[in-house]
Amino acid sequence: MMPNAKDVTEDDVGKPKFLLIGSTGSGKTSQILTLPGRTFVYIFDPSALATLKGHDIEYEEFMPTKVNLGAVSLSKGKSDPKTTADAAEIYTQWAADADTKVASGFFKDFDNVCFDSFTTFSDIVMDRILKINGREGQFPQQDDWGGQMQTITNVVRTFITMDKTLLFTAHDEFKQDKISSRMQNVILLTGRLRVKLPLLFSEIWHMECASTAVDEKFQAQTRPDRLNPTIRCTFKEMEMYHDMTIKDWDKPQDYGLGKLLKGK
Repeated sequence: MMPNAKDVTEDDVGKPKFLLIGSTGSGKTSQILTLPGRTFVYIFDPSALATLKGHDIEYEEFMPTKVNLGAVSLSKGKSDPKTTADAAEIYTQWAADADTKVASGFFKDFDNVCFDSFTTFSDIVMDRILKINGREGQFPQQDDWGGQMQTITNVVRTFITMDKTLLFTAHDEFKQDKISSRMQNVILLTGRLRVKLPLLFSEIWHMECASTAVDEKFQAQTRPDRLNPTIRCTFKEMEMYHDMTIKDWDKPQDYGLGKLLKGK
């Protein structure tokens, strides 16, 4: 007998895979604190620990300590001499760590796996691709972008297959879409990744800071509109804007995504 969607259960669907997009300060990273259960975070964003400090979150940091400071021109062959940098090695260090953790079953002990942020991770991938292609410290060319896109897609596909709640954060920018000519929020990812990557996530929500002078408030837009066309939400009966404000930092799991997941 062929399977029928009416018989599908929560176990069949698997745990939600969140891609939270938004500008800096929109509350993306703080939602990691709300996730129920044990959480592991890969940190690529220098500001992430300022948000996560003091909470029971296990993590690994991968950030370059030295980048190339030589000025680079878009004109071929024009740039200052390269300075000492380790940026091109960060991706290989992360890949070795991730491979070891996957092979050893490290992630089996965790309920949630997070990436913060995927925007800065994509920069780390590009640093490595430029090194491989002999253009370290130079402006990327077409084959560099292609290598970056394939590498990032493979990374996400690896983690999506895990039976974990995933939370990836990514930044966006308000710009004109080349196809529709409409102004909209666009994920800060390369080319086709803006289309391909969201296909791998069950939940794509746009985070916003809606605070006033007297009231702190953060919210997630859960349904698409003209400004945020990539949004997706599989949670039933969600309002257009869901309150994500953490009102008690000693009990963050009682708010935002945590409250939602506990009630699912």
